[in-house]
Amino acid sequence: MSVLTEALEKVEYWLWQNYPELANSLPSGLTAEEINDVAKSLPFSLSKEIQELYEWGNGSPGIFGTLNYSDEGLGFMSLEKAIANTLDCEHITEWLNLPCFYMFPEFERWIHFAVCDEEETSPILVVTDDPCTRFAYASITSMVLTTVECYEKEIIVLGKYGGIKFNDSLTSNILYRYSDILYQVDEYLDAEEEFKNIVNKNNSIFNQQAIIEKYNIEI
Repeated sequence: MSVLTEALEKVEYWLWQNYPELANSLPSGLTAEEINDVAKSLPFSLSKEIQELYEWGNGSPGIFGTLNYSDEGLGFMSLEKAIANTLDCEHITEWLNLPCFYMFPEFERWIHFAVCDEEETSPILVVTDDPCTRFAYASITSMVLTTVECYEKEIIVLGKYGGIKFNDSLTSNILYRYSDILYQVDEYLDAEEEFKNIVNKNNSIFNQQAIIEKYNIEI
């Protein structure tokens, strides 16, 4: 089992434990043959990460964490819809000169793309209405690893009416030892800063700085 598939299963398990109705609504995945057949119309090949994601599920609501300016979370569209949007948005991405797969919904003219110029992984970039290109994740695996860790540590939570938000009431119980006495201190943690730290940790596994330099983009 790959790291990505294992992380996706952890996300799904967490949803079943905490939001079973949402977990039950997740679309079933596609077979490798179905993915290859539907993706034939694309002018580039999908990365292994994207294929693995669609084998897990053919789309999802906004259950993945993002800092790129929406509290709705990142979901991804069905493969059929993502391909249709990719073929229809060349006017948005033509200046990038990159094979960009439009698999994420648009957030108020901020568009997340998975880049498909490598066989294995797909960095996630954000095209804004500046126009400017910003960096989100070094890979899809990094996005999912970050999400499951932040769920488990309650750094991000699903909102009452849907969407992801930072846990503003987050505290951490830290034990200090002085001689033979233990002192417990409640230390306030900033959830957004903790999220950034976890993103950077997971992105560094995939050589974040090299990706930023390769695509000449902003963080």
